[in-house]
Amino acid sequence: MVDFEVENSRWTWVEDKQFENSLVEFPENFPNRWAKIAARLGTKSAAEVERHYAVLLDDVTAIEAGLIQSPEYADTSLSRSTKPQKCPKPEKKQIGPQRKAGRPWTEEEHRLFLQGLEKYGKGDWKSISRYFVLTRNATQVASHAQKHYERQEKEEQNKRRRSIFDKANVSDKFAV
Repeated sequence: MVDFEVENSRWTWVEDKQFENSLVEFPENFPNRWAKIAARLGTKSAAEVERHYAVLLDDVTAIEAGLIQSPEYADTSLSRSTKPQKCPKPEKKQIGPQRKAGRPWTEEEHRLFLQGLEKYGKGDWKSISRYFVLTRNATQVASHAQKHYERQEKEEQNKRRRSIFDKANVSDKFAV
């Protein structure tokens, strides 16, 4: 009965990658190699791991003997990549809107934000959200701060005195 289960065990892509990495970590003469790899996987027995290795060796032997043809890849750089492969992710179907629309800040929230900014300074968004603007999280406070500083900078630029050297279309100013 055990042999039947070993023969028919299915391996996921993730289990295969863990198996391959474990083969490197636990080399051929490592004591209790199959048990260690099985423990690392957590989903297979030592017998299943050993059988999977035997099948892998059979496959490699068949490929090297020319009995199994290597697949043809359109982009050969992918087949020889030295980067570790990642598990292919299934395409996600978009259900409804991608993200919720933001809720505008109230005057009260902005006032509390300014108080928190005065106490904790620029950058401590976590404390400002935790102790002052309780209705917003740290990311929202940081985003609001970024917009706040951009608005202040824009207002500051508008207050500066204009110069005749500022970029402007000279022909428009003097057109009659």
